[in-house]
Amino acid sequence: MMTQRRSFLFYCLGLSLIVGIGCAAPTLGAEAMLSTDASKPLQEMPVLTGVEWQGMSPDTKLAFVLGIGHVVTIEENVISKHPELKRKGFSAKLAEGLAGVPMDTVIGTVDTFYAAHPDEAGLPVMGVIWQQLVRPKLKTGIADKPLSKSDAP
Repeated sequence: MMTQRRSFLFYCLGLSLIVGIGCAAPTLGAEAMLSTDASKPLQEMPVLTGVEWQGMSPDTKLAFVLGIGHVVTIEENVISKHPELKRKGFSAKLAEGLAGVPMDTVIGTVDTFYAAHPDEAGLPVMGVIWQQLVRPKLKTGIADKPLSKSDAP
C-alpha cells in the first residue's frame, strides 16, 4: 500500500514537471533547452543556469516559475490526502520559503542576481532562488536539519 502511494506521489511530481516544461518549451530557443548540439536528443533534464536564463523571454521565465509552483502545489495536495507522506524535503522548504512571494519578485530577484554577478552565470537558477529568496526565510533546512552555508538545492 505504501509503495502504491509513493508511486502515485512520484507520478504526480513527474507529471507536473512535464506540464511545466511543456509550458516553457514552446517559447524557449533550442539553445536554452538543449546542450550546445541541438541534433542530439536530451538524455536527462538539463539544469537551467544563468546562461540560459538571461536569454529567456519574460514569458519563458514566468513559465519556469509556474512549473516550480505546480510541483510544490501538487506535492502539498498529495500530502494533504496522504499525511503519512509528509516530510520536510526540498519541496516543503521551497513552499515555506516562497510563501507569499509574488512570481514577479522571483523573476526580478534572479534577473538582478545574474546582472550583478555576471561571473556567476553558470550557477543553477534554482540555487539562486534558494539562496536569495528561500533560505533567508527558513528557520531550519531540509529534513529540519540546521542551516549551513552549504545549503543549496
